[in-house]
Amino acid sequence: MELAGKTALITGGRRIGAQLALMLADRGMNIALSYLSSRDVAERTVAECERRGVQAVAVSADLRDPEQADQLVEAAVRAFGSVDMLVNLASIYRPTPFDQLTPADFHDLLASNLTAPYWTALAAARQMRRQPIAAGLQGKIVHFTDWAVDRPYRGFLPYLVAKGALATFTKALAVELAPTITVNAIAPGTVEPPPNLAPKHLEQIRTSSALERIGSADDVNRAVLYLLEGTDFVTGEIYRVDGGRFLGAVDQTSADR
Repeated sequence: MELAGKTALITGGRRIGAQLALMLADRGMNIALSYLSSRDVAERTVAECERRGVQAVAVSADLRDPEQADQLVEAAVRAFGSVDMLVNLASIYRPTPFDQLTPADFHDLLASNLTAPYWTALAAARQMRRQPIAAGLQGKIVHFTDWAVDRPYRGFLPYLVAKGALATFTKALAVELAPTITVNAIAPGTVEPPPNLAPKHLEQIRTSSALERIGSADDVNRAVLYLLEGTDFVTGEIYRVDGGRFLGAVDQTSADR
């Protein structure tokens, strides 16, 4: 699909999301970013997008609430006239040791990692289906799941349950929205790990990956760009972007992520 002049809605405007916004702005897309607590980051990204000659807007939204998901899509349409592509990046990742699990862990992690992208995707898809068909398509949706849904590690049970369900949702939604809207997902490995991760754990991750390196936001976003721009003939797929970590010998501890 041609990107120039179209609108991308990106949930989660930090790190990977911010870099993706700039990559798409460089290709002439108008950008709508949602944020929950990172207003400063989102507004800086909007300013950077505008310096690239496109329009951009940051919208505060708690996407766990279906009404706010609807309002986010409506805000993007008011600003730019359409929502042509949705990239669901907003997520919460935190350890939940099995012996310390609480009902709140399950509720919070499923709400952020499954419920929020569910409502946002439905709101965006309904808008896309009201739009004209161009070159056979009305829009594209990309979710972010996790490489470990097929090879779980310890200490993150509710998170992985949510991301596994998101992978299934991706496939089911692809069936519902075919043939005019594609739905796919990226399942990244470790990308731009937190600065407080111990060097020995970084080394474990590096050596457990077939390509023997930690991924970058650019590595992941080029896969997203392929789904948005490079092909219109893929839907219902989950793309692992993990440097071959799925192939390697994984240290089954909560620290290896």
